[in-house]
Amino acid sequence: MNVLAFDTATSSCAITVWRKGDTLAQAQQMLERSHSEVLVPTIEKVLAAAGLTYQELELLAVTIGPGAFTGIRIGLATARALALASELPLIGITNFAALAHAVPARERNGRNLLIVLETKRADFYACGYDENLIPIAEPQAIDRAGLKDLAVDMASSGRLLLAGDCIDRACQVLQKGVLDILVSAGSNHVDPAIVAKLAAAKFKTGTAFENPAPLYLKPPDVNMSGVKPPTRQITP
Repeated sequence: MNVLAFDTATSSCAITVWRKGDTLAQAQQMLERSHSEVLVPTIEKVLAAAGLTYQELELLAVTIGPGAFTGIRIGLATARALALASELPLIGITNFAALAHAVPARERNGRNLLIVLETKRADFYACGYDENLIPIAEPQAIDRAGLKDLAVDMASSGRLLLAGDCIDRACQVLQKGVLDILVSAGSNHVDPAIVAKLAAAKFKTGTAFENPAPLYLKPPDVNMSGVKPPTRQITP
């Protein structure tokens, strides 16, 4: 199965073309903004590097957040447009799930996994999994005190594994003297190949999928008066 997957929800623009466990071509740029200018041209470059056309794709996958409001919106809008134009199925994957599945099993042994993501504000986005990557703490926007409480609640026999793009700030909040905290050696940024792999596995279940919706855990900093962005709680 040829899968095009991409992530623009955070501070990177990452794209891959994936087939049966192999990455055929991939590109990643670190960006704070300008995803809309970079995304489509980079997709076309990655497709060319993989030697494929849109007509040879079988599945599209995109991250749905949490992350930057504008980045999520750009990624989903582009994915929906491509799906409509090419008549391809589209599956959304949370950034939490993509990062959790990138953590090596040896690190997860005997530890629950807490994913902490940057909000660009004083709070955090957080989500928890057990060592087998079964969700045990729902996606949430959480303050410093809440993060401490969540970490203590999640710690298995006092041991906890941290991953995500907000590790440094999270470690400043958490008391390492109270918990045995291990920071994952894996990447802090989403690997679109993991997104493709998760999407392909979901697709093979044969389930009917809805058009993916953004995972906004809180409203954007700037918003039209009286208008709230759509929210949807989903399984991480």
